[in-house]
Amino acid sequence: MSNENYNQGNQNAQQPMGHEQAEQLKQQAEQKIDATIDQFAQKIPGGTQFSQQAKDAAGHALDELEQQAEAQAGNLLGNAGNAIGGIFGHHNNENKQ
Repeated sequence: MSNENYNQGNQNAQQPMGHEQAEQLKQQAEQKIDATIDQFAQKIPGGTQFSQQAKDAAGHALDELEQQAEAQAGNLLGNAGNAIGGIFGHHNNENKQ
């Protein structure tokens, strides 16, 4: 891996994730988890009768992670906006006096 590819990968990891990207990643994770649950359930006698319940529980966990990520991203953006607004707002108040 070249330094350029490595640095690009690091930059992508640090950028906030958009809703569409998060949804795509969640769907990919659900597909992989569902396939793994199916494989595991087939190896256990009677396991297939509980596979949908396991898939549902995993799906709920992924939904919770997505919600937390979106809330955290919103908080970060809100805090950044407040900081910027505070800087410019404070500066504008000084000019008005």
